[in-house]
Amino acid sequence: MMRIFPLLAILFLLSCHAALAEEAVPATAYFPVLPFDAPDGVLPQWIPLAVNHPLNESHAGILRAIIVIHDETRDANAALATLAALAGNMNAAVMIVAPQFLLPSDVVGFADHLPDKGHDFAAWQISGWAAGDDSMPVPARPSVSSFTAIDLLLMYLSDRSIFPDLREIVVAGFGAGANFTQRYAALSRAADKVAQQNIDLRFVVAAASSYLYQTPVRPLGGRKGFGRPNAAACPDYDAYPFGLQKLNTYARRVGSNAVKTDYALRFITYLNAGAENATAETVCAVALQGKNRAERADSYRLYLQSLYGDVAAKTQTFSIAKDAKNSPTSLFGSTCGMAVLFGDGNCASPLGDVQ
Repeated sequence: MMRIFPLLAILFLLSCHAALAEEAVPATAYFPVLPFDAPDGVLPQWIPLAVNHPLNESHAGILRAIIVIHDETRDANAALATLAALAGNMNAAVMIVAPQFLLPSDVVGFADHLPDKGHDFAAWQISGWAAGDDSMPVPARPSVSSFTAIDLLLMYLSDRSIFPDLREIVVAGFGAGANFTQRYAALSRAADKVAQQNIDLRFVVAAASSYLYQTPVRPLGGRKGFGRPNAAACPDYDAYPFGLQKLNTYARRVGSNAVKTDYALRFITYLNAGAENATAETVCAVALQGKNRAERADSYRLYLQSLYGDVAAKTQTFSIAKDAKNSPTSLFGSTCGMAVLFGDGNCASPLGDVQ
């Protein structure tokens, strides 16, 4: 896994560009991404990054890093701006990195702002980036999972020659970015590498629309607990990214057994606003998890309790910010959000609800 990283770090530091005028533009630092099994000499694809510190300056004194995943708008600059504003004077000791996962239409629209018209930039089909799918083929450059991009960023941030003082890394996402973060927490191939550098790794899942279940059961409603739903009415309800069937390439390499074993060991905080009205859900696999985000989160809390018991009780925290709006600024800026992003991470009793 580490073989290609020194080259990536060098390329990364050489790829910074001056910020463009405020308009609909991509992030302006560029990060090379390759699958870990890529042969020597293969050229990478690239993804844009928005960052709050120039990448080619000294990072001594940076104590915390946050990788923030954009929502369905795919606006990395906005995701960075939200976190940087919340950080305030803590920005000096916090490295905030917002990767941008482009669609083919984004590459076309941003062509005048990207090197070589974006020819070598990674792009994903519709919501494929949020599930860790592989990017679309680019001539002479291998496709790569959006999750591998985060693996590489984690390896970069945990490199002690670049970040000698780093103590913690947080991966956070809102909306579609929360869906990404929850699945990545379950599947990450780099989490152990971060731990080996004595760096704490946490995940913040804010207003996810659905969750990855580790077994084929789903909530039965009310106090009925969990059981297998009517598969005939929703044949793919347990297919990835909702369950562990029909895994994509990245997930297959990790394996369903590893997900079941490791998930309860991840430090994850789930943030949600107060109760929502029931909404019509057209995706049956999502509807089987609950009527709205708040109900799906609470059902998932109970599911983890039933599946992992005391193990998950030490790592998995659910927070309901009753006065928060369903927005990244409101949820990340809640008492619990600020604690897990910029504080000690202790905002609630694990697996419990808090203000």
